[in-house]
Amino acid sequence: MPRDTVTPDVHRRVVQRDGCLAARFDPAHVCRDQWGTVHSPWDLDRLTVDHVKDQARMGKRAPSDEFHLVGMCWAGNVGVPSHALRVFEREYLRRLREEADLEG
Repeated sequence: MPRDTVTPDVHRRVVQRDGCLAARFDPAHVCRDQWGTVHSPWDLDRLTVDHVKDQARMGKRAPSDEFHLVGMCWAGNVGVPSHALRVFEREYLRRLREEADLEG
């Protein structure tokens, strides 16, 4: 499997940890699957993962690890995320990394 591929195990851990992060960021967010069907932000079988770079920049996709991925519904993932949501995602992942480093 290529290094930049999200493994099923990583996908499962990320969506279990996060649910749909867009819904946590914006309580008015409505989660939808690829057919437009509304679902819970914790419907783990319908969630995707979004790659989040450490800094806003063009170029290569972020790594496919738990500190660069967040859970997201299909609608939130395929739409262009707002700047505010990206800032929220980066801060969320930064806090997770800090907590993991402390647990070391």
